[in-house]
Amino acid sequence: MSREHLKKKAREALKEAGGNTSLAARLLHGWAMEDETLLLAMVRPMLPSLSLLAVQRAARTDESYRTGRKRRAQPITEKAALEAVAEALSGKRAPAMSSTRTPLTAPSEASTRHRSAVQFLASAYKPKS
Repeated sequence: MSREHLKKKAREALKEAGGNTSLAARLLHGWAMEDETLLLAMVRPMLPSLSLLAVQRAARTDESYRTGRKRRAQPITEKAALEAVAEALSGKRAPAMSSTRTPLTAPSEASTRHRSAVQFLASAYKPKS
């Protein structure tokens, strides 16, 4: 019964919202706050997960879930900030998208196996006419 009630209310909300799903969701939310059966129909499938989450949050203390001590960041002096900007603008150490900060190199040539695979895929492609 509650599943059908939820479907009916969702369709009604969509109809009232003129097909706008965001507005329909807000309408349904408002109705659920007033109608307990609708609220229960919406929440029931997720209730086990919500219960587990509440228990997990209650079980852990404030310190047990933290992996390490937070270190305070050292304040950056104006001189250090200006030096960092100057260094970045000079291009001495160009930024690289790499964790090792190595300079970028040209990609290596594709292997014969890769070339044949690409040729095979290209030959299989037929443009729509």
